[in-house]
Amino acid sequence: MIEIEKTGVPAVPIVSGRFVDDAVASSRAFGMPSLQWVVVPRIYRNLEHELCRSQTVDVIDELIGCLTSEIDARVSGIETDAGRMYEADDKYEAVLAMNDDLIGEDLGDGLPLFPATREAVEEMLTGTNLPPDHVVCDMPPGFGIATVEKIAINSVMAGAKPEHLPVVIAAVKAISNIQSDGGKSLLMSTSPQAPFLIVNGPIIDELGFNPRSAIGPGRDNHVNTVVGRAFAMCFRNIGYWYPGKMDMDTIGTTRKFIQCIAENEDMSPWDPFHV
Repeated sequence: MIEIEKTGVPAVPIVSGRFVDDAVASSRAFGMPSLQWVVVPRIYRNLEHELCRSQTVDVIDELIGCLTSEIDARVSGIETDAGRMYEADDKYEAVLAMNDDLIGEDLGDGLPLFPATREAVEEMLTGTNLPPDHVVCDMPPGFGIATVEKIAINSVMAGAKPEHLPVVIAAVKAISNIQSDGGKSLLMSTSPQAPFLIVNGPIIDELGFNPRSAIGPGRDNHVNTVVGRAFAMCFRNIGYWYPGKMDMDTIGTTRKFIQCIAENEDMSPWDPFHV
């Protein structure tokens, strides 16, 4: 509908109730935050004909009003956050307060987060020669601006180390190379789609990525886990990939924590993926 509006043709989407938050987020992300729509209670797919007709008739007047009336622009609701201060009797209590706050705002993955202090982010940035304000990509599905500093912040929160940062940056850049409509559609689908991160090259041994029993927990998979988690955090907090907004997965999947494995090129009978 946004693309139709951009051609100069008025368009009003019909949005089912559970997709309203997604419509708000999508209209902002795709460049038309003032896009108007009408809301119906049920999703049209597989809906009985009479219910399709009745819920559409109920919003016809509202739809015509959207097409013919001047409507105030929707407030974006997006605010910049220069930093937050958490005070408590000790650092542990402060970290707990930070986690309650950030997880409550859906800025985490439900697991404990590491504090992205200014010092921790500066240390993380020592893992790359790129400047903090370097733009790696517009990250799907919401096309947030993925700077090196933003990637570093999310990597700190995930528990990654400075030497892991180049891999996370490379993963963010790689996902942006997916054809925009296809990548966006997969990430925003009601099906349980999720990226799967495969690492190859000398960096495997240098950093300790694991190629065997690599999707599970444990000591051997520590690097796999934190790099995959950092990548997933970037998706959420830079790409706006939030459940119920720009991720409309009906059931959900643990794969959205994003698994990261090392390609076992030495033992594989096939050519590596990069060939």
